[in-house]
Amino acid sequence: MTWIKVFLIVTGCALAGMLMGGLFGFASGSITPRFFAHIIPWTDVEPVGVATFFGATAGVILGGSLGGFGVLMQVIVECNRRRRLPY
Repeated sequence: MTWIKVFLIVTGCALAGMLMGGLFGFASGSITPRFFAHIIPWTDVEPVGVATFFGATAGVILGGSLGGFGVLMQVIVECNRRRRLPY
């Protein structure tokens, strides 16, 4: 697996996580804005925007981690496959 492929996989997973996290944050901020108003210590910030931002941030972290874990598992599987095959 080349480094470009690893970079593209992890970046794609992080972007997909950002999209899903942002959509989840937007939906949850729209449905229950008063809930986020109690969590946020600042009163001048819109709860929907904060929920969208934190959802997208968590999505990037978790999506990138999931992509990195997938690459790690691929490396382990490839190493085990090479050990089993006689050359």
